[in-house]
Amino acid sequence: MSNQSAPNQSANAPATNSVAGRADAGKLSTEALQVLIDQIATFNAFVIPDGTSPSCAIRAQGGGGIVGLKCCERVHRFDIELEVPSDSGVRTANVLGEAVGRVDLRWMFIPDSFAARPDLEPPPTTLDQSRSQRFAMQEMTFTFAEGEGFRSFGTGRTFPMSVNGQPKLIAVAIGNLTQGFGKFSGHEGNFTICGEVSQDGGFIGHIIARVLDEHGNLRTREALPPPSAIVARPDLDFTYLMWLAQKGKGPEQENRPSLTPDGQLRGLNIPMELKRGRSTFTAGGSAGFRAQELSVGEVIGLEVGFGRGSGGTQDGTPLNPFLFEGVARYSLDDREKRTVGAVTTNVLEGRRFDYRLAAAPGEVAWRFGFFGPVVYGSGCFEGVSGIFYGASNSIFKPPPGAHIITHCYFARLHDPNGKLRATSGRSGP
Repeated sequence: MSNQSAPNQSANAPATNSVAGRADAGKLSTEALQVLIDQIATFNAFVIPDGTSPSCAIRAQGGGGIVGLKCCERVHRFDIELEVPSDSGVRTANVLGEAVGRVDLRWMFIPDSFAARPDLEPPPTTLDQSRSQRFAMQEMTFTFAEGEGFRSFGTGRTFPMSVNGQPKLIAVAIGNLTQGFGKFSGHEGNFTICGEVSQDGGFIGHIIARVLDEHGNLRTREALPPPSAIVARPDLDFTYLMWLAQKGKGPEQENRPSLTPDGQLRGLNIPMELKRGRSTFTAGGSAGFRAQELSVGEVIGLEVGFGRGSGGTQDGTPLNPFLFEGVARYSLDDREKRTVGAVTTNVLEGRRFDYRLAAAPGEVAWRFGFFGPVVYGSGCFEGVSGIFYGASNSIFKPPPGAHIITHCYFARLHDPNGKLRATSGRSGP
């Protein structure tokens, strides 16, 4: 990915802090720091309007144009399972499961120059479906079955596109947790959403959330049951892909400065290994919310990315996150290491939030979200269009220092004929 919080990946982190009580972060090994940044509850969810309101649109005073959206939606389990690429291409199963909670949302469209804040109501701005437009998620409150959940705030952007000759309004955004309740109390984290605005003004789409869980009350190593009900997804013209990225070993995986023609530093070139990954969660019952440990599979490809301002020293805070952008190429390989498909992406918006590790308070870690369009595809991805997005955690030190990271990457691709779809079911990793 193009970013300044460069990527590396997490594995099956322990449910409790294996290096608890260690404050000498400078003496911890790369492997120990990897364990710490992987203490994250990662989960995929899918949201659909609950159908109780005929319209979710907020209109300007006097019945004018749409200035925002307000509605309550169902939160469903959502499993995304990428198969090992093969000579027939890339296939992924998308399994939409039962509803396990709700989200109350209020989004307001905002001017391009508006500095959004959770305590500041934006000026009325009319939706223009002919162009990309910013919006503020003034409210995004997730409540799971047992009354556990979190409130959040964030910003995003719309992307108009044509699907089968019909206009669609794609919406992508990054949110930051502002308050947790129940099991989420005291936790911080962020999420990225990607989907579309329905005709009645609701949102239909995917959410990837990564919540810090250093004491292990949100995660479990137990295998969670599969969805108890399979729900028809309302956006079947699209297919969702998930893969992970982390730093490999060897000189070819080292970050290198990217220089302008006159020798000035403009960012970093960041190579990474791509891997299969899977996460799932449940909510309800006596155990309440539980996210299964993020599982990490075999290497399936290579990322070569450029991050503008990579490794910048400016702090990233909830009210003033560090902004970044970049480009990257993701190539997916079969078991014989032959590339079967690749996509090039352009991250237009990224948000980085700094935090301190409880077991290594002297170490600054980063959590971040990002999104942008897929600009080019080759091999089995030739001609595809869609959005690339994700959420990650990392510790980054400028070259030749360590780069420890877990990237959760996603792509929502227009796939009307289902050439990227696998049959539903467990395929690993």
